[in-house]
Amino acid sequence: MIAEFLFIPCLIISFMGWGAWAKMLPGVKTDSFSLTIILGLSLFGILTCLLSFFIPLNLYTESGLLIVSLIPFFVKKLRTNMLPFPKGPLQSAWFWIFCLIILLAGSYYPFRPDHFYYYEPTIRWLNSYGLIIGVANIDWTLGQMSIFHIMQAGLDQTIDPFQRINVFITILFLVYIFERKSYLLLFVIPICFLFIQAPSPDVTIIFLSLIVVNELCFKYRSDNYNILFLISVFTFIIKPIAFWLPAWVWITGFFLDKNKLKDYRIYLIPGLMVIVFLIKNVIASSTLLYPVPFTKLDTYWLPDLRILELSNQKASVYTFDRYFTINEIKAMSFLQKFYYWLSIGRLQTIINCFLTITIVVFGFFAFFKKNFIYLSLGIIIIIKSVIVFSFSGQFRFIIDGIFPLLYIMFYPCRIGKTKVFAAGLSFFLLFLAITGYPPILKRTIPDFKLTRWMRGFTKNSLLVPENYVLNKYTKEKIGNLDFNVSHYFVDYDTPPPAFNREELKLYLDLGIFPQMKDSTNIRKGFYMKKLMPEEKARLEKIMQSPD
Repeated sequence: MIAEFLFIPCLIISFMGWGAWAKMLPGVKTDSFSLTIILGLSLFGILTCLLSFFIPLNLYTESGLLIVSLIPFFVKKLRTNMLPFPKGPLQSAWFWIFCLIILLAGSYYPFRPDHFYYYEPTIRWLNSYGLIIGVANIDWTLGQMSIFHIMQAGLDQTIDPFQRINVFITILFLVYIFERKSYLLLFVIPICFLFIQAPSPDVTIIFLSLIVVNELCFKYRSDNYNILFLISVFTFIIKPIAFWLPAWVWITGFFLDKNKLKDYRIYLIPGLMVIVFLIKNVIASSTLLYPVPFTKLDTYWLPDLRILELSNQKASVYTFDRYFTINEIKAMSFLQKFYYWLSIGRLQTIINCFLTITIVVFGFFAFFKKNFIYLSLGIIIIIKSVIVFSFSGQFRFIIDGIFPLLYIMFYPCRIGKTKVFAAGLSFFLLFLAITGYPPILKRTIPDFKLTRWMRGFTKNSLLVPENYVLNKYTKEKIGNLDFNVSHYFVDYDTPPPAFNREELKLYLDLGIFPQMKDSTNIRKGFYMKKLMPEEKARLEKIMQSPD
């Protein structure tokens, strides 16, 4: 916690520098400290993604990026684009109390399963090699490589060595709350204590969505519209399920100021972001939107379509908490799927019913308010929910659209500042106790599966954030591919290329295995090759060998 407290100012300084660079771009300007930092995040995300096309995001790359971010502090013309840290938060004892609780919650061991299956292996690939052609052939999850993880890979060897970028973003959101005096947003932060220990993109899209909605609905300034559209597109390229946000911002532009949409500058940077996002997808997986099969391009590095289909089936099965097989799900009508989605598993039922009720109640709220902005938001969230439900109804894929609805409905409540802070502190402490002492959850909510990964509070976390160390693997080779086999059921900290035994079994069953296009040049990428009899025998032997 103390170490993270020292690194947060470094991140703020660096991203303020990137924000100063971003303000040199056409049509980009703001007088908000927190929005300037977010602009810096956006520019950094695009630059690191572009760099990863050509070079690994190693210590040398990070050091160069850090130096570039500091240049505005020494150039007068650029320095005028930077803003001082707002005095309000610094002078508020409440801000520091909330800040310390966030730091403590963020210092616990990671316990999101995706951290071990997807986030950490992705970051290791980027640190070691950058973005490699056909990397999805090594592991289908690598095809999902988010720009958020590319950003993390561009920080984790210098100013974010504990991979706690979400702690920084949560504190940035806290700064925004105090800067805009939008204190009701405090109640969203503790819920994200379930995510901030790992580099999960869910935290960022929730906070950025709320910032954009708050700015457009309650703090609107015409000068900020270009920036809000840019931020909404940045949110989309972090995680495509946030497609609703740029669509809604664009629609809202008709209501607020049609002339804004005629200004070509509004589309320049967001357009570049989308192009970089699509190129990233094609390089990693030969698909425009991974893992959607109909967006595939016919290249040598296109993953086996059976693996894409299996990933889609896996998402469908998880929608129903693995109660049904994929064949049973395919046989259901839409209404049957919706019924089971609302009634499977005690905890999942509560969450899914809550999401549904929130959308319905907001629909009535927007109708009676007769507010175009609210109505358009309600409609687009319904569309988003139906689309997401069609391939995976996991609540975390829908929740980014739910928090804005709740915030809008509760916004008219006039609660005194002190009362809001007192209630917010209670909420913070409640979630801190829940995440810090897993036995509470195990006893009260036995269906809550994250408890199997939770370690809770440790004395060591007061000094530095906790991380697991596994690092047990065996070196193997099939064809021209040298790889490591993890001794665990995840590839968490195994040097890439890495496989766990479940992945090897999948390739054995399918009769395929990834190979390098050129055994002397990894940048030429990977492709999927049919296993020869001797290679299949070798793979079977690897599978049978003890750890």
